[in-house]
Amino acid sequence: MVVPKATKKSIVVTPPTTEVESKATIKKVTKSTTAPITTTKKVLSKFEKNRVFSTPTTPSSKSTKLNKKPIQIEKSPIEKIKEIESQVIESTENSNKILEIIKICKSNIKELEIVFESIKSLERIFINLFDSNNPIICREFKLLKNKENVQCKSKEPLVIYIHWLYKIYVGYLELLKELLIHEDPSIQLPTLTTLLNILKRESILLSTLPNEEEQQQAAAAAAATTSFIDDEDKQHFYNISKQSLKQLISTMMFSNTFNTKLLDHFTENYLSKYQDLFYYSLVSINEISTSTIALINKKNASAATTVEQEFKSIYPNVSSISKFVENLFDFLTFFEPLQVVPDEWEFWVGKPHFSCITENHSSLKTKLKQQSKKSNWENPKNFNEKEWEKLSSNWSLLTKISSYRSIFSKSWISFLTLPLPPTIYKHVLLGLPDRVFPYLTDAKVLLDFFTNSYDLGGVTSILALNGVFILITKYNLEYPDFFKKLYSLFQPGVLYAKYRARFFKLADLFLSSKSLPNYMVAAFIKRCATLCLISPPYGSLILLPLIYNLLQRNVNCHCLINNPIKPLPNAQIQEQQQQQQQQITRQSVLLIKQDLQPQQQESLDNIKGLYGNDPYDPVEEDPSKCNAISSSLWEIQILRDHYAPEVSKMAKLFDNGLKNIIDLNEFSFVTYQVMYENSFKKKSSTVPLAYQQKSKLIEQDIDFMSDWKL
Repeated sequence: MVVPKATKKSIVVTPPTTEVESKATIKKVTKSTTAPITTTKKVLSKFEKNRVFSTPTTPSSKSTKLNKKPIQIEKSPIEKIKEIESQVIESTENSNKILEIIKICKSNIKELEIVFESIKSLERIFINLFDSNNPIICREFKLLKNKENVQCKSKEPLVIYIHWLYKIYVGYLELLKELLIHEDPSIQLPTLTTLLNILKRESILLSTLPNEEEQQQAAAAAAATTSFIDDEDKQHFYNISKQSLKQLISTMMFSNTFNTKLLDHFTENYLSKYQDLFYYSLVSINEISTSTIALINKKNASAATTVEQEFKSIYPNVSSISKFVENLFDFLTFFEPLQVVPDEWEFWVGKPHFSCITENHSSLKTKLKQQSKKSNWENPKNFNEKEWEKLSSNWSLLTKISSYRSIFSKSWISFLTLPLPPTIYKHVLLGLPDRVFPYLTDAKVLLDFFTNSYDLGGVTSILALNGVFILITKYNLEYPDFFKKLYSLFQPGVLYAKYRARFFKLADLFLSSKSLPNYMVAAFIKRCATLCLISPPYGSLILLPLIYNLLQRNVNCHCLINNPIKPLPNAQIQEQQQQQQQQITRQSVLLIKQDLQPQQQESLDNIKGLYGNDPYDPVEEDPSKCNAISSSLWEIQILRDHYAPEVSKMAKLFDNGLKNIIDLNEFSFVTYQVMYENSFKKKSSTVPLAYQQKSKLIEQDIDFMSDWKL
């Protein structure tokens, strides 16, 4: 076949095709080409009537073959997700495409925008498909949620569809759990929001509602009475899904990626606003702690594998038990139970009927009285007594202040039974007295925890001091060896501890009791004086004010001062030096000039000498047996000559009399650096020097050879 040459109009020959196909081809080319294409005229070929030619009207345009395949621009993942979402919501026949969204999300897990769009799109799809107004969907969803591996025996298409859709839904929940423990908080936060929205829909599907027939009969029988047809009235029958909430919290607790941003998002936007989430989160913490303790105790009984190995095999997303305890502690420290009835109760799922609210704010009383005239709270016929009582008690529990205190106490008690790592142990001991004690139903339940901690010794005992003291003074705890244990904590190591300021402040508080016997106070005074001799200067600066305060508050302990001992005769001194040479110590009795009697002034110049052994036994652990009351504070007399001017000045403070209590906080945080900075800031006056100024290094009239002889 001979094809005519192209004329000036550049007529292009196309393959044999129908006119309809030609139109479609021209449309594709027009859409795919970027340059503007002018309209074309259709010219019949002279050789064959069925052949159609396209002739561009513009003579200068170059000839282009229309049989060239058009360029197809591939849609972005986000566009695909939105398109699939609209198709699935429009028709359930496209439900298979839900799997494509999950596939797109998993293949682009590092793309935040795609992940966000995927989980939100799936959230809207499942909330739309799981219609809470459809009783068949509610019935089958409840059956599938409460029982595992349920086989569909029904031949009803909707039931088969729900069972199939539920399997995809479970896969979606697993994806959300994986994203919740993602290392990037920007993925965790929207995932948590989606899970809570899904939790709300699950709770509605799992709740038992009155049947429609009964609602219609009730509405027809009493038109003046508000029936349960309205969505607002249906909310009275909704219950939060406790199991789903527990799984959500467990996923966060048993992970290595639990962080402050995720915690703040959960607490600020949900737990602090909705009382049901607040209450049942504490219930979940209590159950999680209890189950973990049961697992640990079970593995301790059998030595087949270690506890850590068993724990990691069950919870692979968390590195160790210590990390789980840290997560649980960070989460638990947020909770502070309600002390006052809120202005209005707010719940994430459902709404209580006014007759079920146990405690109301004064502003709600008038409003509730008006509601009581318009609405009734009656047991529907499809509810048995047990279900009705459970529903009513649930709302009554959530609107009672005492229930929040009760679950708060249970959660903390179960948490404290876990194996606490050292870092968490210290924070717990520091925070419990102030942040937990006031909200417990009975603080005596922590008696064993604090007494065991106090008996451990070291820093743990120091941190447990405050809790034990509160239990003794406010809750009548009987701890007979408290002061004996406190006496044993006065060791050189406490002066170097991080919490030494807290320790000495509490010790000063404990020893301020006027019911303490004299020998007990004298033992602490003498122990502090002994520590001054072997402590660094900043240690003496906190011990000396403590001694001063104890002497000022306990007049009967003044026998430790102004009580000079008669010197031993020379013969007895020589005899003791021969027999007990190593036991004899040089002792100077502390005398305060201002408090001396006139007859004692003569002894002031004769206090230095050999006086034999100090009756105080520093090695004795029992303060009642150390014989401190028979000793004297000769250590302070020595400290008056201390090389550090700050210590020397503090020791001489006793000469002014025991007038006022010294604040220990002024000296609690003194260190070598602070002492150096304070001494460096002092402006010393010029020191006068007695010397004759010389004009020359060597005077001319001096004869250096005068002393030399040949």
